[in-house]
Amino acid sequence: MEQGSGREMAQKAGEASDKVAANLQDKVEQGKAVWQDAKAAAGDAVNKAGSVARDMSAAGAQAGEAIQGMARQVGNQAGQYATSLYEQGTNAGGYVSRYTAEQPWTALLVAAAVGYGLAYLIHRP
Repeated sequence: MEQGSGREMAQKAGEASDKVAANLQDKVEQGKAVWQDAKAAAGDAVNKAGSVARDMSAAGAQAGEAIQGMARQVGNQAGQYATSLYEQGTNAGGYVSRYTAEQPWTALLVAAAVGYGLAYLIHRP
């Protein structure tokens, strides 16, 4: 009887061992699947981060180009206004010179009145 019960116990132990081994194998397979999923998710995250960085870099470059273009345009307009102002000043100087040569006494009276007005503004309490 002992022999039969020893065999039964060995058989039961073998079956239990097979179940534990099968269960362990399932857990290992599940662990591998989780690991592969985590690895794939990490790879996707790295790819997405790289894509976002490239997109941001491209947007920054476009913004820089737009700002440079606007700065050039403003510079060109400022240069045009400065040239126009210089020409108007030159024309006004020529006009004053001609008027002074034609009407010296009137020019002297106008200059004296302007000088008196400026002096009054400066020394006013």
